Amino acid sequence: MKTIIVCTNLRPFTTQPSCARRGSEELVSWLESEIRSRGLDAGVERSVCLGHCVVGPNVRILGGDFYHEATRESLIPLLDALPPRED
Repeated sequence: MKTIIVCTNLRPFTTQPSCARRGSEELVSWLESEIRSRGLDAGVERSVCLGHCVVGPNVRILGGDFYHEATRESLIPLLDALPPRED
C-alpha cells in the first residue's frame, strides 16, 4: 500500500505561511474520498510539517516525490498512477 503524506500544519500565531491556511485539510478529505471511490491501494496520513511551508500545501508519497502548491488538479496524475486495492 502506498502512503500519501499531507502537511496539515497550522501556524496560528504568526503571519508565516502554513499548509493548513492554504487548504491542505480540504485536500486530505478529497484524497481520502477519491482513494475510496476509485478503490486504490493507498492511504493518507497527516503530517505536522514537511519543511516546505512557502510552497504549500505540500503532499508527498512516502519515500518518493513531493508535490508543492498541491491542488486537486495537480494530484490527479498521482491518483491515476496508484494501483488498485487487491481484495
